[in-house]
Amino acid sequence: MPEPELPMLPDGTTLRWQYLEQGEYSAITIFAEVQDGRIQFQGEPRSPSGATRDFDKLIRGDDGYAWDYPWQEWEWYTGEEWVPIKTLRDE
Repeated sequence: MPEPELPMLPDGTTLRWQYLEQGEYSAITIFAEVQDGRIQFQGEPRSPSGATRDFDKLIRGDDGYAWDYPWQEWEWYTGEEWVPIKTLRDE
């Protein structure tokens, strides 16, 4: 699996992904949950990169592609703060 961090998180962990660009999409934040080591999106399991593409397409329609938005920008909520999922590799 190219994103080994998600299975490290318990089911139900809240995730978020924020657009990195400025402009009309800069205020958009997407929330999701971990289920079975994947991100649940519309009842289907997704990898972080797949979920990023799906969310971007949903928000921006045919202009959505999310190739500029790395999956590593997903964060998980520890109960106290938001932490990038990529930091789980270091723990």
